[in-house]
Amino acid sequence: MQLDSQGMWEATRALPEQMEAALSQVVTVCDLPNKDHIEHVVVVGMGGSGIAGDVALAAAAPFMPIPITIVKGYELPSYVGQHSLVVAVSFSGNTEETLEVVSRAIDHGAKCVAVTSGGELEHLMQERGGCIVQVDGTIPQPRAAFGALSVSVLGVLDQVGLFQGATGWINLAIARLKERRDELETQRSLAETIASQLVGTIPLIVSSGPIGQVAAMRWKAQINENAKAPAFYSVYPEACHNELAGFDAYPEMFERDLSLVILRHEHEHPQIARRYEFATTTIGPRLRHCVEVEGHGVGELANLFDLTFVGDYVALALAAALGIDPGPIVVLDSVKRFLAGTIAE
Repeated sequence: MQLDSQGMWEATRALPEQMEAALSQVVTVCDLPNKDHIEHVVVVGMGGSGIAGDVALAAAAPFMPIPITIVKGYELPSYVGQHSLVVAVSFSGNTEETLEVVSRAIDHGAKCVAVTSGGELEHLMQERGGCIVQVDGTIPQPRAAFGALSVSVLGVLDQVGLFQGATGWINLAIARLKERRDELETQRSLAETIASQLVGTIPLIVSSGPIGQVAAMRWKAQINENAKAPAFYSVYPEACHNELAGFDAYPEMFERDLSLVILRHEHEHPQIARRYEFATTTIGPRLRHCVEVEGHGVGELANLFDLTFVGDYVALALAAALGIDPGPIVVLDSVKRFLAGTIAE
């Protein structure tokens, strides 16, 4: 029997329905700003909440008439002011960095939208003015709310008029996830096969382009947080200009401890395929395992969610194989208590 004290398996498999619910919620949000008065968008968030901004940058930015910036930290860009739309994403509503940035954004006169289940962020919006997009607070962890948070941000951009047609792309992604879920819940599924290869190794996840970067980042974070295991990611073609040179030293360690996971998608540049071929034939044989995963679906957003969905299942399967409860993350709770001064330094 799988150890799963917080219901992470069920929350993960319900991703398509979570996205449908979030989509129906965001279309009812009122008091959103007029796009004609917005010169740029800033999405603020950390960790499992902040990746919603990365999704927006990958999927929406290429079609938007104005630039979008992602902030993951305490610093507000100096250009934020009255013509800025700031979308603050915090599942709990209590993320220290996000609260600091959005407070300063309000001081600078920015138009602010909060995507949250409540907490201090909701109170801040209510007290100082701002729009609130509510997400389901019963989801067990911020990382399990990936779909709701991402859809909410994309939906806000659609409703404001900056990413028109987002609803259609989201629905296509949802349809693909339902197909993929059927595949992932078969006996000896792709996720279980990959997880069995990753046991005892450190995965290096690589992909390409904006959507591949988000997918690789998500795989890495899910393995970290669900399986409590190390993982790293990089992005092609940049990795071909540096990282490929780093596999000559420590050959015994690489052969024993490192696995390569390549995330392919239908929107990669033709030259990327040749780079993957080079990597698998040159460094692949030096590593413990070399695995390829292909994302599918109609549109870039569907490909992105398809790849991340597989990664979510792989991380849970890896946790199960290691006998680890995927839900609680003791060390991150300790970090928050440390920063709050409630535990000794």
